[in-house]
Amino acid sequence: MKTHSWTTRNYATNSKNPNASYQAFRCSWLFSTGMGNTNRYIGSMQVRVPAYGNGSHEVKLAGYALGNSEGSSYYSDTSSVCEQSNFSYGDCWFAFDSFSQTRKKNVLAYGVYVNAEKGYSNIGASRGDARIECVSYQGVITPTGQTLTSGTVARYTKYRLQWTTDAEDDFERSNSTCKIIITDQDGGNSQTYTLSNGATSFDLDTTAWSSGSGIRWRVQVGAYGSGTVTESATYSLSLADPTAKVDDLRPTSKTYYGFDAVFSWAFTGSIASGAISGALQQGSAVLQYRTDNMADPADFASVSDGTTHVSVNCGTLPIGSYQWRVVAKSSVGTTHTSSWVQCTNVEVPVSVKGTTPAAGASAPRAVTNRFSWVFSVDSDDRPGDVTQQSATLHFKANNESDWHEVAVDGSQQYTDVPANTFAEGATTLDWYVVAIANTGTKVTSDTINVSTLDTLSTPVAVSPAGEYMDDAVQGITFVWQHANVTGTAQTGWELSYSADSGASYTVLASANNADNSYQADAGTFSSGVIYWRVRTKNTDGAFGSYSGAAIFAIRRAPLAPVISYYDNKPLAKMRWQAKEQDGYEVAVDGISLGVRYGTGKEWQSDAVLTDGKHTLQVRIYNTYGDVSPWSSCEINVQNQPGAALTVYAEERWGEVLLCWGADNGYILRDGKLITKAEGGTYTDRTSAAAHQYIVRVFDAEGYYTDSAPVLAAPSVPYAAIGLRDGTDWLAMKYATSYQNYSKAVSLGGSYQQYWGKERPVWHDAGNRVVTHTISHACKREEELLVLRSLAGQEVIYKDRDGHLAIGVFKDLQESREHGCTTLSFSITETQQEAVKYDPV
Repeated sequence: MKTHSWTTRNYATNSKNPNASYQAFRCSWLFSTGMGNTNRYIGSMQVRVPAYGNGSHEVKLAGYALGNSEGSSYYSDTSSVCEQSNFSYGDCWFAFDSFSQTRKKNVLAYGVYVNAEKGYSNIGASRGDARIECVSYQGVITPTGQTLTSGTVARYTKYRLQWTTDAEDDFERSNSTCKIIITDQDGGNSQTYTLSNGATSFDLDTTAWSSGSGIRWRVQVGAYGSGTVTESATYSLSLADPTAKVDDLRPTSKTYYGFDAVFSWAFTGSIASGAISGALQQGSAVLQYRTDNMADPADFASVSDGTTHVSVNCGTLPIGSYQWRVVAKSSVGTTHTSSWVQCTNVEVPVSVKGTTPAAGASAPRAVTNRFSWVFSVDSDDRPGDVTQQSATLHFKANNESDWHEVAVDGSQQYTDVPANTFAEGATTLDWYVVAIANTGTKVTSDTINVSTLDTLSTPVAVSPAGEYMDDAVQGITFVWQHANVTGTAQTGWELSYSADSGASYTVLASANNADNSYQADAGTFSSGVIYWRVRTKNTDGAFGSYSGAAIFAIRRAPLAPVISYYDNKPLAKMRWQAKEQDGYEVAVDGISLGVRYGTGKEWQSDAVLTDGKHTLQVRIYNTYGDVSPWSSCEINVQNQPGAALTVYAEERWGEVLLCWGADNGYILRDGKLITKAEGGTYTDRTSAAAHQYIVRVFDAEGYYTDSAPVLAAPSVPYAAIGLRDGTDWLAMKYATSYQNYSKAVSLGGSYQQYWGKERPVWHDAGNRVVTHTISHACKREEELLVLRSLAGQEVIYKDRDGHLAIGVFKDLQESREHGCTTLSFSITETQQEAVKYDPV
C-alpha cells in the first residue's frame, strides 16, 4: 500500500466568524499528496466537527467533487459519515450550516480526514483542527426611506420607492426579508407586497390609488438570523392628475364637403419628476363635431395611438357651419379636451344642365332613345376636381303611376333606353336625372315632359334638281332624304310629279319601306319642265309634309319652225310657226342678226335690202337653250320708187339745214342713216365738214324714193360749242396764243402676265374712251358764263380745222391773266344709238 503525505490548510483557523450564528459559513483547506499530480489518490474524505463538546459529527462530502467546485451538502446533526471516492488533490472547502441553538462565544473546531484509494495506505488526518469562534447577534435591521418620502406624484404613473437598511453586514442585509405596505391617505385600502430578500426598492404604480387624494407607504424588514421584523417610518405622498394640453387645432376656417381634409392638433403634457414612465404622451384621441341644433356632439374620427393628425372625408361632416374639437386620452389614461374650433363645411355647387331630349321634344317609343345631360360644376372655389360619380335616370309615361329607373356608373352622362320600353299607348313621358358627385353631393334635374310620338318628317328632294334630263333610253332615278327632328328612320314614302309648274301633281310611286330612291320607267315624262316632290312616314307610320319641289327638264331639241309668210320689199318681212319657242334667231344672207328671246314669230328687216335675191333663215330656241334646225326662204327684192324728190341744202353758221317736199324722211349722210326727220326739214348740227346728203321717203307699201344727193358744209370761221339737242352756238374766236386742241383715246382692257411669257398678254375689253381737250381764252364775261353753264351736259364742239367732239363737257379749269380768263376743259365722247328704219 502506497503512502502519501498531505497537509491541510484551514483558512478559518482560530478566526472569529463575523457572521451571526444563524447563518452558513464556509471553511476551506488545502490538500496535497506530495507525490505529484496523480489521480485517484483519495479514497474518501471526512470532515469531523465537534458538536459543541458533545462528540464529533462526521459530514459526508458526497455528491460533489472537491477542488474548485462547490459542494451542495451542509452540516446536519443527523447526517452520517459516507465515503466519497475518487477525490483529486487541491484546495478544498466546506460550508457549515448555522447552529441549531443561539449561543454566544461558541468555538467550532473541525478537522479533515482522508482515506486513501484502494491499494494505497491511508493518508491520515489534517495537521491540527481548525477553530472558529461563532458570535451570535439578535439580527435587527432598520429600513430608512431614501426617495419619495414626501411631495406630490402624478396619478396613473409609476414611481420608484427606495430605502436603505441598517444591518450587521452585507450578508445579513442581502438575506433579510422585506415587505412594503401601501395605504390610502386615510389608512384604508391597504396593500402589502412581499419583496425579494434584501430588496431596497419598489416600483409604485399609482393607477390603483387614483381614487384618493394621496397614499402612505412604509417598509418592514425581517432579519435573516433572528427573524426579527422592524418597520420604517410612514411616508405620505399627495396624488395629482398629470397635466396636458390639446391645442393648435387645424383647420380653423373652411373644409370642403366630400373632399379629404387633414385635421391636426398638438398634445403636450408632463409628469412630475421622479416618474419611471417619463413624459406624458397621447394614447388615443377622438374628434367630435357639433352644430347649433345638436344636443350632444358626435364623433367623426379617432386615432388609437400618439398620432396627432387624421385624414377625414368631409362628407361625414354637416354642410355649413360647425364646430369641432379633440378629446384625447393620455398614455396613462387621463382625458384632456381641446376648445371648440369654428369651421364651415363648404359644398361645391353642382347642377345638371343641357338635358336632351328637351321639354317639348320627342322621344319616339319605337326607337332607341338617348337621354343625356351635362354635369356642371358651378364654382371655382374647390380644392380638386368634382366629377360625376354616378347617375340615375327616372322616367314615367303618362299612362303609368310608377317611375322606372336606369342606373349609370361613373362619369358617363347619357343612357340609351331601348325601343318599345315606354308603355304602349303612351303619348307623353316625364323624365329627370339624379346625379351624384364624387364629393357625395346629389343634384336633381328639372322634370322634363316629352312626347313619345315620333315627329313628322320634312324630307328633302335631292335629285334630279336643276338638271336637263333625257329619259328616252333609261328611266330617271329619283333620290330623296328622309329627315325629322328626332332623327328616326323612314318607314314609308310617296313620290309625285307635276308637268304644269306645280299646279297639279300625279302620284308616280309609293311603298312602305326605308328606300330613299326610285327609278322611273324610260319615256315616262314628256319634254318640258317637271316638278317633283316626296313625303315620308315616321316610325308611327304617319306621313309628314311634302318636300319642297325639285325641278328638272326633259330636253328634246325643238322642231324647225315653219315659215308661213315672207315678202320681197326692201324692208323684208317674214313669219313662222313653231312649238316650244322661247327665242329665235334670224340670218340674212348667212349673217346672223343675233338671238332674240320671246315667243313672237314675226320679223321685219330694220335695214334696207338692196335689190336682188336674198336668203332669209330662222331657227328657234326652247326654254333650255336647245336650238332647232334652220328654216329658210329666198326673196327677190325689187324697190319701186315714186315721184322724184328734191332736197334743198342751206349752209349755216355751225350747221346745215335740209328741206324737201314731204312730211317725213330718213336722212342719209355719206350713205349712212343718221336720223329720221319730220315736217320736211332737218338741221344737221353734228357735222364739221362737207358731206353728201340724201333724203329717203317710204310710201305706204314699203317702197322708198331717194332724193338727188346734195353737198353741204357748215360755216365754222372760228370754233363753236353748243348743247347736243340745243339750237344755239357759242362762237369761240380763234386766238393762236390760247386756242389749242388735243385728242386722247384710251383702250379698255388689261395686261396679264403668264408663267414662261417674257411680256404680258393684252386682253381687249372691246371698249374705248375718247377724250377731247380744248384750251381757250375769254375776254367777255358773257362768254365765260355760257361755258360755265355747259359743264356736265352733252355738247357738240367743232372748229374750222374740222375737229368734232360729241360728248359730255367736264373738267373745266379757269385762270385769270393779262385781262382775260384762260380756260381748259375736256369733252368725253358718249355712245350714240344707231338709227334704224321703222317697220312699215
